[in-house]
Amino acid sequence: MSYLYVGAAAGTDREALAAAKVLLSVEFGLPQRDMELPDVEFAFDARRKQYGSIPVLEMLTRLCPADAAKLVSLTERDLFIPVLTFVFGHAQLSGRVAVVSLARLRQEFYGMEPNRAVFLDRVRKEVLHETGHTFGLVHCADRSCAMSLSTRVQQIDEKRAAFCAACARQLARGVTA
Repeated sequence: MSYLYVGAAAGTDREALAAAKVLLSVEFGLPQRDMELPDVEFAFDARRKQYGSIPVLEMLTRLCPADAAKLVSLTERDLFIPVLTFVFGHAQLSGRVAVVSLARLRQEFYGMEPNRAVFLDRVRKEVLHETGHTFGLVHCADRSCAMSLSTRVQQIDEKRAAFCAACARQLARGVTA
C-alpha cells in the first residue's frame, strides 16, 4: 500500500498542518501518514535571506519513505528558486515530493493584521496546488482553479481550494496509489 505523507519540521504551524491533511485526504483519498522533518536551515542563502526550494526538494526526495506515493511538506521558511524572487511552494511535476512555504501566506508578512481564516484558506489552496503538480497537473488557465498560477498573494485569494472540472478529470485519470 502507498501513503500520502504529510510532514513538517518542529515549530511549523500545527493548525495549518491539520488543515492541509484534511484537504489532502478529501481530495486525493489516499491513506496518510505523518512525518516529522528536519529544519531546512541548510538551504539558507545569506545573500537573499531566503531558503532555496531546490535543495529542500532534494532533501525531501532523499527522506521520502519507500511506501510513499507522495510526500508533501510545510515549512515556515520563505522559499525561492534562482529565477524568481520567491515561491509559495515548489513540487516535482509528476514526482513524489512538494513543499509549501507558510511565510508569505500570512497577512502579517504584508504588514497587515493577522487573519487565521485567510491564512488557512491560502494554505489549503497552495497545498492542493503543489500536490496537484506531483500528480502531473500543470498550471490551469481557469483563474478560480487551485492549479492556477499564483505569483502574487492576491491571485491565491481569487482561486478556490478545489480543482476545476478539467483538472479534476485529468487527476481522476491519473491518481493511483
